[in-house]
Amino acid sequence: MRLEELSALCREAVRDLVGKEQRPLPAAVVLPRPEATRIVVLHDLPADETTRASALDRFVEAEMRPVNAPCYGFMGEAELDSGDGTVEVAMVVFGARQQGAWVTAAPLGPAGLGDFLDDEPLDPHAMPWLVPLQRAVDQAGPPDVTAVR
Repeated sequence: MRLEELSALCREAVRDLVGKEQRPLPAAVVLPRPEATRIVVLHDLPADETTRASALDRFVEAEMRPVNAPCYGFMGEAELDSGDGTVEVAMVVFGARQQGAWVTAAPLGPAGLGDFLDDEPLDPHAMPWLVPLQRAVDQAGPPDVTAVR
């Protein structure tokens, strides 16, 4: 899956999440797989960054490593400083094996989800609690093309 396809898939998953969930949006992880894309809602993701990273480490061991996940998307609600104050946004961080993490966001308002900003590389020092997700996909091996389906 190319990064552009992963971005589009994650944006669609956020639109779906906005339509189904109450605000604030819960955190969720998108795991694209050849057989099906899985979206795992993390209703109880801790607020503390250290505890959150530990929770994502457990998620990686339970959900990503067993399927050799080569990419992911993380989404949730956040506040973005617009210069004129803060704006509530649906945030998406996505990454793939050896491609690094990228981020985008769209404003959340009474009318729903607005337009997404252009994707940009995620600053390596921003959101350090997401490192377990990127580390897992960077360590994933190539897909098994010999497996019987």
